[in-house]
Amino acid sequence: MKRVISVCGIQTNNLKNIDIELEKNAINLIIGPSGSGKSSLAYDTIAQIGMHELSAMYSDGVNEPKYKVESFSNMLVTIPVKQTNSNNNVRSTIGTYFSLNSCLGKIFSRVLDLPYDYFVLNKTDNVCPACLGIGYNKSLDSNKIIDYDKRICDVPIRCWKKNKDFYKQIIKLYCEECGIDVTQKYRQLSKKQRYAILYGKSDKKYKIKYRVANHMSTRTTYYYGPMTEIPMLKSFSPSAEFFSELKCDKCAGEKFESGHKKNVLCEYSIGEVMLMPFSQLNDWIQDVKKKYRSTGIDFSITQLEVFSNKACELNLGYLFINRNIPSLSGGELQRLRLIQIFSSQLSDLLIVLDEPLAGLSAYEKSIVYDNIVSLSKKHTLLIVDHHEIFFDIAKKIYTLGPAGGKNGGKLINTQKYIESQQIFHENEVLPIGNVLNIEISSNVYNYVGISIKIAENRLNIISGCSGVGKSTLLREYLPQFFDNYLYIDQKPMGGNVRSTVATDLAISNRIIQLFAKEFKQDKSFFSNINNGDGTCKTCLGTGQIVYGSQSQTQLFLQCKDCLGTGFDRKLMKYKMKDKCIQDIWHMTIDESIIFFKDIDKKIVEKLLRAQQLMLGYLEIGEKTSELSGGENIRMKLIKAIISDNKVIGIDEPFKGLNQEEIYMVVQSLDKLVSQGKTIIVVDHEDSSYKYFSKHIELTCQNGILCEK
Repeated sequence: MKRVISVCGIQTNNLKNIDIELEKNAINLIIGPSGSGKSSLAYDTIAQIGMHELSAMYSDGVNEPKYKVESFSNMLVTIPVKQTNSNNNVRSTIGTYFSLNSCLGKIFSRVLDLPYDYFVLNKTDNVCPACLGIGYNKSLDSNKIIDYDKRICDVPIRCWKKNKDFYKQIIKLYCEECGIDVTQKYRQLSKKQRYAILYGKSDKKYKIKYRVANHMSTRTTYYYGPMTEIPMLKSFSPSAEFFSELKCDKCAGEKFESGHKKNVLCEYSIGEVMLMPFSQLNDWIQDVKKKYRSTGIDFSITQLEVFSNKACELNLGYLFINRNIPSLSGGELQRLRLIQIFSSQLSDLLIVLDEPLAGLSAYEKSIVYDNIVSLSKKHTLLIVDHHEIFFDIAKKIYTLGPAGGKNGGKLINTQKYIESQQIFHENEVLPIGNVLNIEISSNVYNYVGISIKIAENRLNIISGCSGVGKSTLLREYLPQFFDNYLYIDQKPMGGNVRSTVATDLAISNRIIQLFAKEFKQDKSFFSNINNGDGTCKTCLGTGQIVYGSQSQTQLFLQCKDCLGTGFDRKLMKYKMKDKCIQDIWHMTIDESIIFFKDIDKKIVEKLLRAQQLMLGYLEIGEKTSELSGGENIRMKLIKAIISDNKVIGIDEPFKGLNQEEIYMVVQSLDKLVSQGKTIIVVDHEDSSYKYFSKHIELTCQNGILCEK
């Protein structure tokens, strides 16, 4: 058997006709700057070849592949494992995703001599009627609607910002009735007073005359606290941002209807077992093995035991079977998929991994690294990762560059690239200065509060083991303390098929308006959205032609009539500085800055922000859905740069970035600090720690998130 997988003449996306050979039963590494083509090589080419070759043998719905290569040989069946989580199905859990629910159902069914169907969650009779088997309900969250440091007379209820004149008057009248001092901050109120404001109802109606836009209006109503969800104004409806997924009061997250509680095995019902952290589940498994060894459950018990043990080994012991998949980070889901690969009876697979050490603490990195090395003895591994720990053990290292986008896709000298990443960047680190003591007592998920110190108007970085609550701190707790707060998550950018770099930078409309003004046409004439007259008739403005239905494998091809821009061909004859709007959509940010320099300063200003974050190689018409992880987070950072928020929380901004890119992102964060902003970053790239004024290693003690 040949020891290498050969792929020649690769031209997928921005790859420039490159050849590679992967060593079998070894670690093969791909490195290079963000946008240089790492994912195009690993996932869009090699992984797609392996999957396409397999599916072509048995599937009826195989379409022509998107990868472009001259030839390949000795390919293996491929398992691509990405550090992303796009699963939004609230009923998808670790138990359903990895077939652990069926194992548990068989164990309970066999031992208790009850039908297997009694223990499944896809039957209406079995599930909790209050949450319909989801385990939680979306409820208005008092922690999200309250600004704890606002005075009552200034309306500390965040979902009452619209028609504030009305709410200012009615809360004042109600507090007079209740004997509450409206000059106090919400934080200073007693529990009884807080309850009255959130859940209370006035004894009498109040007649309120209040200002609405340019006129006055009158409303007579009782006072109803926001948590009663009874509107005092007909138009009132709290937005989704003020709701949280709270554990179902009836089933406490177990998902089963109450009758299932009486059917216990080794003292626990099936719902209770599904809520056990894997670190505790092993004890229950051992008890079952001892008492019911010869009941035909050996295979199911072994499957459950192997998965649970491996989860603990990979530092995922805090997770449990009922944890829903959408709530997991990309890194957590990737490690869970690794467990499935470890426990699989298949061998000689080609496994493609995306930044497997990203988002992990130093201890966790060591564990995952050891497991990956062990995996390479049974399988062939292709890894996209920047961590030096892989450099010595990798049999092959392919380095793409020298930059991103059009300037990437070439194989460059690995040693020179590695040396360039070891250059030390001088950067002044400000002393800690003023410290904010943040202490909050409120229940969020399994936490009861936080107690941390943040350096004000400085760069703060938070690290800590997976699952400790870093993202919860940024996403759930800090908005309770800071009113003027922006949270930037690590999820892929949203938007639809028409979302591009231009729309995300908010320059799309401005460019269309420039053309409309230049050629004395209505704006719609040059618009490729909302059924504008300038929309390509072939692809309806999406820039893509889709073959196949959602039930089949779909193929997305660039529309030949508009060249992927979404603009009608008729617009090609309308040129500004010898460029039509389609030409501009294919310009890089760097090229666009030069083009618009003498035309529109505001467009240039927005483009420069992206250029400063080393995104100058992106085409302005590029789909945001096609951006790499590193490009995605830097595009999101632009929103932080232009926001008015005084405090910004950023989840893993350095994920997938090399040392030069990390330094450039830090430079942008430093500029925000110079504007008087407080930056709080969650990340594990230890090479970035030296740039931060304060480093917080987060831990959880008795349910309180605090500094170690």
